[in-house]
Amino acid sequence: MSPIPGDPPRHHPSDDLLLRHAAGRLSPVQALVVSTHLPFCARCRAAVGLGDDIGGALLAEMPPDEMAADALSRTLARLDETASSPDRQARPSGWAAVELASGVPLPASLQGTARPRWRWLAPGISRIALDIPGTARDERAYLLRIAPGTKLPEHGHNGWEATCVLSGHFTDSTGAYGPGDVAEMDGAGVHQPVSGRETGCICLVVSQGNLRPRGVIARLMQPIVGV
Repeated sequence: MSPIPGDPPRHHPSDDLLLRHAAGRLSPVQALVVSTHLPFCARCRAAVGLGDDIGGALLAEMPPDEMAADALSRTLARLDETASSPDRQARPSGWAAVELASGVPLPASLQGTARPRWRWLAPGISRIALDIPGTARDERAYLLRIAPGTKLPEHGHNGWEATCVLSGHFTDSTGAYGPGDVAEMDGAGVHQPVSGRETGCICLVVSQGNLRPRGVIARLMQPIVGV
């Protein structure tokens, strides 16, 4: 996990997300947003590392269980199956060099999830849907590219949502967000993000549950956007 140079993020995943990430207890889309944030943030990398160390110390103090006689052979067989599965095959050559925009490389956490072909949603707004293995039916992950100074329709959420900024900036009622920042929303919140006037914004968005559109434009867009 190579650190990303630049100013450190001001908005971080919640402590609950970081602890559950260290314990391996996040859903695939939740783990994705944390993994995308970590290269930007030394503070959160240290927190996750501390969680790993604590978990390892607790495991070391537990009395060992007796292993089945065929445990090693079954483990090796599973490793062989994993190595030969389609998900583990080599990615197309040049994949890591793909850019989401000029000077904005595809983050390592997103490699292999989708080819960067933007789908037009509305004036100034494009999306790439991501294919994340193990995602539940009510979970979604996608990239949003928002042109400079574009205001998204006002909306709330029927579940949890997190956004990690990859490039540029946006603001909403909860604050201002730049590269590496994470914004979390629950079912009680309503917001209307506005992208930076000079930079626009490219974000990773993950969610559980559908949007609650507010206003005519948002309601008209929801069937098209599919969220």
